[in-house]
Amino acid sequence: MLPNYLPRPPRGDRPLVVLGISDVVVIEGSASVPVTTHRVSAWGRWVRDVAIPDDAAARIARLADRYEVVWASEWGHNAHTAFAAALQLPDEPWPFLPVQFDKIDRIRAYAKGLPWAWIDGPVVDLHATDGVDDGIVIRVDPASGISGVDLEALDAQLAELAR
Repeated sequence: MLPNYLPRPPRGDRPLVVLGISDVVVIEGSASVPVTTHRVSAWGRWVRDVAIPDDAAARIARLADRYEVVWASEWGHNAHTAFAAALQLPDEPWPFLPVQFDKIDRIRAYAKGLPWAWIDGPVVDLHATDGVDDGIVIRVDPASGISGVDLEALDAQLAELAR
């Protein structure tokens, strides 16, 4: 990670949606949804082919219309740059939390009381996330990733948290 990096603080006017990459945006194994292989790169320093659900760009755009999106993945500062073209992301990068495992405490500290949802793969934390009541933890099916997330249910849950 980048030494001494501090993510831009949340704006504070919208709930946060924290996104992982592996199993969420990138399907690593067999896919149960339509995917397309995209060649991604960050600043031309490396290139990797990844399978991305065909509806990922639209789903992430929908999230960005309603929430402040933050990356939290092993892709770190490369996430936004690498996936900008494939996901039609805005030019200004979204903040990223410099954490790969045991993300829950870092997400809570970053949110500072804002409603939040964390969408990630099933095996990213060494601590249990059962009983979380200050945010929403969504573990995706690695075969469908973000395509399998019920966005309407997420909207309702975040609205309830905001009350």
